[in-house]
Amino acid sequence: MIRHLAPSHYLLLMSGTLILLMGVSVLVGPTPATASDAWDALFAYSEASDPQFVLRQIRLPRVLLAAIIGASLATSGAIMQGVTRNDLAGPTIMGLSSGGTFCLLAGLLVLPDFGFTQAIWLSFLGAGLGYMTVCGVAFLSRGGMTPIRLALAGAVVSVLLGAITHGLTIYFMLHDEMLYWTIGGIANVSWPQVYMALIPAAPGMVAALLLSPSITLLSLGEEVAGGLGQRTKLIRGGATFSVLLLTAGAVAVAGPVGFVGVMTPHVARYLVGFDYRRIIPLAALLGSILTVVADIASRSLIPGQEIPLGLFTSMIGATFFVALARKQGSHRGGER
Repeated sequence: MIRHLAPSHYLLLMSGTLILLMGVSVLVGPTPATASDAWDALFAYSEASDPQFVLRQIRLPRVLLAAIIGASLATSGAIMQGVTRNDLAGPTIMGLSSGGTFCLLAGLLVLPDFGFTQAIWLSFLGAGLGYMTVCGVAFLSRGGMTPIRLALAGAVVSVLLGAITHGLTIYFMLHDEMLYWTIGGIANVSWPQVYMALIPAAPGMVAALLLSPSITLLSLGEEVAGGLGQRTKLIRGGATFSVLLLTAGAVAVAGPVGFVGVMTPHVARYLVGFDYRRIIPLAALLGSILTVVADIASRSLIPGQEIPLGLFTSMIGATFFVALARKQGSHRGGER
């Protein structure tokens, strides 16, 4: 059975799957293209060739951006679930994605010409404020903060911020591309956006991998980690910064792409156990696979039309989240 593979084999298997799907993705679209066109677009590029131009300047940056977004959100979710010991945690549920989107859109209304660096910091600020709001609502609720109450508070805050964001988009008559972006999409991307997306993603991923041994111990409990000499407050601070950085980058370029960070860590844990040195890289690969597949579907299901990426991940993730919440409700405190 696939679950009995060694952890390193899963990484190789998922890496190969991701490369294969990315190859399929660059060939999918209204402009016909072949594998030969893709090869030439990479190694013998000619702007005179329409298929090569479409592949290199439109589809390739798009699929790379989808993979970066998926890896960022999946890694963010894995960190959150490990640090909080809450299987329901994730950027979407905990208000980070909706907070980042709201703050970014509000900044756009005040300063229409801000650059990507400002967008990252606005999204970073919004993600942090969204998360603090969720924690505050859950803490003030009757019975205190539990995994289920935290998830419910996150759902309420996310829906509220999402409604306000869409209301602002409609009220100020923002163009269709912005409305598409607030749902979660990567249409009309280019190479500069890919490069800029890597600015927060690269250090966020490195920090996550460096923290992964400590996150493993912290996931066993505060007392266990402290007893083994871990500086738990410092670990939580570093983990929170990494989560905010990864989420801010994804939201700044694609808007709220829902539930990737909730689903993929669970699959990774099922396959490789509870060691976050293995969970984080595998979850990142699974997140990339999920967003690349969703992007392929968004471009191919309705000929001539494109469905926002976030709608696909939300439809899949909502079903997964409901099943997970019901399972958590049957276990006191939701602890593993």
